[in-house]
This record gives sequence, structure tokens and C-alpha cells, in this order.
Amino acid sequence: MLHNNSVVGQLEYELMLLSRYHLRPHHSKEIVLDRSAVVMLSRLENVPPMTLKELSAALRLDASTVHRQVAALLRHEYVCYAPGDGGEVARRVTPTAAGRAALLDTRAIFEEGIGRVVADWPAAQQGQLRDLLRAFNEDIERLEGNAWPRP
Repeated sequence: MLHNNSVVGQLEYELMLLSRYHLRPHHSKEIVLDRSAVVMLSRLENVPPMTLKELSAALRLDASTVHRQVAALLRHEYVCYAPGDGGEVARRVTPTAAGRAALLDTRAIFEEGIGRVVADWPAAQQGQLRDLLRAFNEDIERLEGNAWPRP
């Protein structure tokens, strides 16, 4: 068996499964944003407009990947270039109303799916999972020195 049976090994395995299941609406015929669009729009929604270099650092992605993802969002008019400070050379991107609406629509579809999974869980257990996931994510952010803005 290649699987490590320690608690950390079991966590790794469960997180692998979670990443496999998450952001994949199984029974929805509605169009949803792809994972990269969800992540980028989510990063941009609660902060002032960001340069591509800032996005690259925040998302821990190379510049070419960020350029490609931003270009796709620009084509769909989900982001736009925001006016920068006087004399600033780097262009900043920010979500458009269409981008925010598409993100909200996509989240609603995913929330519906998550709601079906935890529908029979007591509210306390749902809250416990939320709290543990947030603590886990915040510890990752702390270790990386890269806090994710939350509403």
C-alpha cells in the first residue's frame, strides 16, 4: 500500500479527494466559470485593482500564466483595466459588473451542491467544518506570508 496511515497522511489523502470533488458541479447544466477564473476573480473582488505582477505574486503563479488567464477574462469582459495613479506604467485589473455577476452565479451553483452534501449534517457540524477549513487555509497563508483577503 502506498498510502501513509498517519493522521497527516490521511489528511493528505482526504484533501486530494476534496480537491478532486470541489469546483466540479456534477448535475448542473448551467455554465460556470472555470477554476482559474473563480480563483482570480475571488482574489480581485475584495481588494483595490492589482497589477499583473501583484496578481502573479498573490496567486503564486508565473507571469505568463497570469497574462493568459487575465487575457481570457478580458475577452469575456469579466475584468477590465482600471485607471492607475498618475504616471504609473503598469496596468491594473479589476472585476467588471459582468465578472462579479458570473462569479456570484458560479458560487450559487457550487453552494447548492455543497448544501446537498451537508444537508443532513447538524448546523454545529457544518460550522465546525467551516471553522476548520478556515483555520487550515489561514495557517497556509501564514506559512506562505500571503494572506487571502476575505469579505
